[in-house]
Amino acid sequence: MMEEIREIYEKFGGEVKEFEKFEGEVDVGYKIEFEKKITDVDVHFFGFASGDFNPVHFDEEVASKTKFKGRVVHGMLTTSLISAAVARMPGIVVLLEACFKYTKPVRIGDTVRVVGEVVEKEKNRYKLEVKCFVGENVVVEGFARVLLW
Repeated sequence: MMEEIREIYEKFGGEVKEFEKFEGEVDVGYKIEFEKKITDVDVHFFGFASGDFNPVHFDEEVASKTKFKGRVVHGMLTTSLISAAVARMPGIVVLLEACFKYTKPVRIGDTVRVVGEVVEKEKNRYKLEVKCFVGENVVVEGFARVLLW
């Protein structure tokens, strides 16, 4: 089933990022980075997966009447890239907690770059400060706590 879905996703312009683990010893100061271009098919797949069909994400006419002046990407789709980034950390990763502030909208076609740094360590639990950028603009900032085995 995965291959059939991948074919449909790519057919409609989706960008598949192969899953590769980051290298290194995780400790305070450890950095992660990940980026992905958000396409229209990403927004549609996310809507189906989450059930969030808010017109601000799907209806240009409705969205053009908002302060965004057009369609925007789901905030949770944007922050799901943080999950993708931390999942690439060495070992088996479990996301325990996350808190985000959305500072600017993300548009379809934008490339979102996630940057994170471990700022706390307690045994095998780590807190990362994270930011998402579109170009030089911060679109999300916050933190994530993970458990590593």
